[in-house]
Amino acid sequence: MKLEQLSCIYSNNKHNAFTDLVFYQDKFFCCFRQASNHVSADGRIIILSSNDSTNWQVCCTVAEYLADLRDPKLSINANGQLQLLYYRKRFQPQNGQLRNIANENCISVSQNGLSFSQAKVVGENNWWLWRTVTSPAAQVTSLGVAYNRRANRVKLMAGDKNNHHQILLDNFFGLAKYGKGYPNESDILFLDDDTAYCLLRRDADSFTAQLGIAKAPYTQWQWFDLGEYLGGPKLQQLPDGRIIVAARRFLPWRKKYRLTTWLFELGKTAQGFKLKPLLELPSGGDNSYPGMCYQHGKLFVSYYSQHQHRAHVPRCDIFLAQIAIDSLCRI
Repeated sequence: MKLEQLSCIYSNNKHNAFTDLVFYQDKFFCCFRQASNHVSADGRIIILSSNDSTNWQVCCTVAEYLADLRDPKLSINANGQLQLLYYRKRFQPQNGQLRNIANENCISVSQNGLSFSQAKVVGENNWWLWRTVTSPAAQVTSLGVAYNRRANRVKLMAGDKNNHHQILLDNFFGLAKYGKGYPNESDILFLDDDTAYCLLRRDADSFTAQLGIAKAPYTQWQWFDLGEYLGGPKLQQLPDGRIIVAARRFLPWRKKYRLTTWLFELGKTAQGFKLKPLLELPSGGDNSYPGMCYQHGKLFVSYYSQHQHRAHVPRCDIFLAQIAIDSLCRI
């Protein structure tokens, strides 16, 4: 698999990270969090736009006083609006330090990507709604997975056109039910026949990602262990039906592990499903959390990486990879 073009589309002295990518109204939009470092309390959201995937400019900034806005996600909702989802950690000064007083899921919408509505709090506080995906099925408008580390499980949330989110499955996947701990980040992909694929990261025991499969109304799921760690996973189906996964990957390196950003192909086997590694994108240090979309006969992947800077400096840049579809290989 050949990388056709790689561009650094945003760089400064900040920690720019946690990307997403969407094509809306004939433009590319890429969002990410900008802050002092990976876990600082000063995160704001930067949204870039481009007509041609080459020339990018800042079209919108979302920030709040005494709040860290984390892991933004862009999507096109059922109303045809550009939707921005993020996790807001609010703080209050106390004894010269900042005390975390609330953790909320927020959704804002836009008609043009230049300005967004006032944030609406959705779902449950302290349950991180990682991503929402618009459903083609009549039974639900959107699905998303919310996680809570202490609970050691995730919930499947269903949203309507007014962005009201209710619990569809309270114990969607978790340690008590399946014997596999700390499920968290996720993505959902809907196929043409309304089948849903849910890709779920885990950070306990074997650390292996899980793939859930269900038909509408998405209350009965079958799970498969993919045997591979996937951080910040993203799914994309190509026009020929192939399913591509982008994620952070652990690989052995000098008796340790290194984390880099990879593309895989997800394929069926006699035993279930298998990931075939396709391409390692130039990355290193603090990196990954890709966005992905297919346009103009090409696959576009946004991600962040620290590999061009010293490891102890919390500076990360935003990259866009362009990959020709005919260079992809089947399992």
